[in-house]
Amino acid sequence: MADIHVDQLTTQNFYQIPQIFFTRVEKTYDKKGGLRFKTKHTSSYARMSNDAKIAYGALYNRCMLSIRSYQEGKIDYVDENGSVFLVYTVEDLMDLLDKSKATVQKIKKELAENGLLREVKQGSNKPNRIYLQNVEASREVHEKYEALRKKRERKVKDKVKIVYEFDFRHIMTSDHLGNVIFKAETSLQNDDMNGQLKIDRPNLESGRIGSDRPDGQNLNRINIEKSKIDNLYDTNRYEGESSLSDLSIAEAFKMGQHGFLSPQLVQKLSLFGKDAKILENKIYQAKRQVEKNYNNLLADQEIYGEVWLQDLERELDKLIFKIKTGEAEGKSIQNVPAYFYKMMIRFWKMALLIEKEQGFMELSGQSEHARKFPDDCPSLIAYYYPDKLSETKLNSYLSELSKGVETC
Repeated sequence: MADIHVDQLTTQNFYQIPQIFFTRVEKTYDKKGGLRFKTKHTSSYARMSNDAKIAYGALYNRCMLSIRSYQEGKIDYVDENGSVFLVYTVEDLMDLLDKSKATVQKIKKELAENGLLREVKQGSNKPNRIYLQNVEASREVHEKYEALRKKRERKVKDKVKIVYEFDFRHIMTSDHLGNVIFKAETSLQNDDMNGQLKIDRPNLESGRIGSDRPDGQNLNRINIEKSKIDNLYDTNRYEGESSLSDLSIAEAFKMGQHGFLSPQLVQKLSLFGKDAKILENKIYQAKRQVEKNYNNLLADQEIYGEVWLQDLERELDKLIFKIKTGEAEGKSIQNVPAYFYKMMIRFWKMALLIEKEQGFMELSGQSEHARKFPDDCPSLIAYYYPDKLSETKLNSYLSELSKGVETC
């Protein structure tokens, strides 16, 4: 072994793999060095197998060689439109990538499904032309997470140890141009370290950043915000109000933090009273279980929960309908949380199947359309699968997708 020295890079040759193929994480800290936010820069390409990513880099290198040859007057691998192509048999690709025939075929299929490769048949027993495609910057999204410091107890041998860990709450997703795709409701951050409510006071003395005096519109907004915050710090504001003991379980539940769940979902969950939190946990537990079971498809990524909010509301409506009709018919559900968990397992499997088949950008676009025009598209699942899939077919489709992914 030998360390990499500062002059060594000039003596090495490397395949180029697009940065967008990987998830990059940036962290933001406050003035005291405390973690405030984590931003994940990712894309649907990040879910590809490592074999497909490496193969793209190797084929891209061959494209660059063809371009250099073209600049030297050789036009063997450039078509009439000026597009560069490669001519490789499956056997050639097996040698180039050092992979089996089955794996090479899976790699080609995966690249094609992600819009990174197309083939043109030549006929007369000639190998196909392979056209490598440029990556699309528009597929990149930026997911922002708020860091919430939590105090937890950990049992170490016979002693209980207090540790401080971070939970991350997804607060916003934006596209490559900065347009907001998803934004959670803002909430106050609870720092369990001292049990006090931490509130960042905005600068109310200026209407906008960099201005010395607020304009009329900003001044009005500032006065409203200032009134809200003054009221928040006013300890006399509780006089004449009901005590904490009068607060219902449903109202208390709505005051909590609920990840990517929408306010409409939280409202419907609150109808279950003391079981609301249990059912909420079933949503996340089922999602994590499906992600674990099909990790080879996800490549350590997550199912995009915020895309499926409208469908989640429909699932909760189904549960409520089933409970009420069951009670009316004398066929009550004996264990509602267990019943709902099974519903959620199937739901997240359908979500995963559609995400893999359609791709994130197509799906997020359709999700946005569904939010704006719910009458046209009340459900993404029903839109892509108008006829309900049987459990057998659903498992079969996911199994076929899994076979197309090379596990490391």
